Amino acid sequence: MDIVLGLFFVVIAACLGGLLAKKLKLPSLVGYISLGILVGVLLPPSLREVTSLAQVGIILLLFSVGVELSLDRLSKYLKVAVLGSIIQVVLVTVLFFLILSVLGFGTLPSLVLAIGFSVSSTAVLVKILGDRGETDTIHGEIMLGWSLVQDLIIIPVMVILPVLSANSSNGIFVPVIASLGKAVLVIVGTLILGKVIFPFFIHKLASTNSRELLLLSSIAMALGTAAITSFFGISPALGAFLAGVVISGSQENHAIFAETRPLRDLFVALFFVTLGFLVIPSVIISKFGIIILLTILVLLVKNIVVFAVSSIFGYKGKTAVATSFGLSQVGEFAFVIFSAALTLGILTKEQTSIGIAVTLLTLVISPILYNFVVPFWRKMRSVTSGIPFLSKLFSAGERAEVGNTKFENHIIICGYGRVGKWIGKAFTDFNIPFVVVEYNQKIVQELKNNGTPVLYGDPTEPEVLEAVNIRNSKAVILAIPDRVAQETLIAYTQSVAPEVKIISRVHLDEDWEKLKVLRVNKIVQPEFEAAIEIVRSVLRSMGKDKIEISGSIKSLRASHAQNRS
Repeated sequence: MDIVLGLFFVVIAACLGGLLAKKLKLPSLVGYISLGILVGVLLPPSLREVTSLAQVGIILLLFSVGVELSLDRLSKYLKVAVLGSIIQVVLVTVLFFLILSVLGFGTLPSLVLAIGFSVSSTAVLVKILGDRGETDTIHGEIMLGWSLVQDLIIIPVMVILPVLSANSSNGIFVPVIASLGKAVLVIVGTLILGKVIFPFFIHKLASTNSRELLLLSSIAMALGTAAITSFFGISPALGAFLAGVVISGSQENHAIFAETRPLRDLFVALFFVTLGFLVIPSVIISKFGIIILLTILVLLVKNIVVFAVSSIFGYKGKTAVATSFGLSQVGEFAFVIFSAALTLGILTKEQTSIGIAVTLLTLVISPILYNFVVPFWRKMRSVTSGIPFLSKLFSAGERAEVGNTKFENHIIICGYGRVGKWIGKAFTDFNIPFVVVEYNQKIVQELKNNGTPVLYGDPTEPEVLEAVNIRNSKAVILAIPDRVAQETLIAYTQSVAPEVKIISRVHLDEDWEKLKVLRVNKIVQPEFEAAIEIVRSVLRSMGKDKIEISGSIKSLRASHAQNRS
């Protein structure tokens, strides 16, 4: 009866916490943990037994990470996503290990807390970028790839933690290497067997068209693989992740993710609420100064390290600033690390409370901090303008030559992604002179190899636009998804070349209104235009004549315009 009553209070706390977070526009897990702290104080110990059940949340969370694993997202910015994130995690871990050691946290607690502080939150990044329409920007894709690699880093961490716990007083180098070696063997064996067995059974079960069987079999695979890896002395979370990775390669992976997601969300909510039980309010009060200090240091150190690493890989200016601000918070997987370390006796309850509190504060502050990306970048660009070394870090970076071509009456395409490349192809077919301004080095190199006029640089930089002779161009096409960059570019173009026609893409209806206020000549919303073409195609297939189709399209455009007004 106690576990049922405890589960009831935890679910109620999750509902209230999620609602509170929604109202305050904060990540849901902040609300879960906050209410968990409150409920943990009020609930008697007998009703907290649900904590063991909530551990299933970690298994399902890592299982879903494996199922969602997208190598395509990594491939576009492979070098900076993989090498950059690894370098950043190592540097931040080393720096915070030293800081925490000086503050008297002890060797192993300092190491575990430092590792936890080094990772960032994919969930918070997705929300920030999605709300601002920056998911498809260069800095957005870099951050998402970067955070994905950080999510994967938790796997070796979960393997090493039990070794650190068992060898706290002896040398740990050999046991860690041995544990990692054993983990590699288990991983390889699981993947080989999984590639043969899992897809076969999943496909057979999917052919029954039974959602219940698909859900049950998927959960069984996650828990079963977790149990097998646990038998070999390896974290069960690693087994669940491996099961997800195997399933991600099957054609049923999307269906499995859709079926398991509600159950995962439930158990993950339980996990984060019960995580709040671990926080001791008296510790928060007595250690408030250290918590604030560590929060400031986390945000500052991660900002500096990410900015430096991004610059080393050739991403400077606003891209580097946005990436550093976006990755400055501590991720939700830090909670998993701290919880496991507490269970293993590496962290004390006081140290765990401090780690959770610091993580929560960074998650709350991060979305607010991200609003200052552009003002900070502009201020730093102005302040460092007289210092050559620093000015390069906050400018558009090194720019490729466009040759001796004298551009006159040409069109400037800013951004050569999914929209820009088709515009460029059409211009090429009709021999219309154009030049591309692009900040993706890979795309720039491909265009140079094809003989397409291109300039490597940030199109919001005045010197970049002057290099492509914006004053004598016929039009500027904004094919970049970054709304802030669009507004900056529009303002400069209208100030130095008011006669130049400006054509821009937008994602959101509110962006449409903002660009209309800026007197942009033509605004195109790709999603709406796609809907128009689908309607046109369907009406044609139904035998409607041109007049009826034209009337329907005009009505849709009028409704679209009315909804925006």
